[in-house]
Amino acid sequence: MVKMAVVLVAVFSLIIAVNAGYVSDSPTSQKTPEMNTTQTDFYANVTFNVFEGDGCGCVPLRSVPLNATGRDTDHSTSGLTDDEGQCVLQLEYDKTYRISIIEADHESVLFDFVVIDDQVFSFHMKEVETSSVAHFFRIQMILQKLLSLKH
Repeated sequence: MVKMAVVLVAVFSLIIAVNAGYVSDSPTSQKTPEMNTTQTDFYANVTFNVFEGDGCGCVPLRSVPLNATGRDTDHSTSGLTDDEGQCVLQLEYDKTYRISIIEADHESVLFDFVVIDDQVFSFHMKEVETSSVAHFFRIQMILQKLLSLKH
């Protein structure tokens, strides 16, 4: 009689457990935590600030194109700076990227780095100097070539 009571209690416990969803052979009724596998899970938001000038006199550069080319990945992306001189690119974690920033009348920037987290980089673009002395030498060279053609 005691054995029968133990067996009945075990059977009822099993039935209750199955109905509660804790024990099941059916894959649709198994309770597993859902994983968020959106594309952004493997990407960091890397912020680039682009300015002109030095110190307190620096101003943000707007609509500057930034290109990120993967060095050890096929992922590449690009963007433009906004009114605050900021551009956010989504780049793969643990991958190396080459950033190129090219703005007219400014020295170009090439920058390689490894993405380790949501990072922030700031660049102060240096204006290309066009001195009057350089223009004078160019004009002088052109005149010399013209004079040598006449002879």
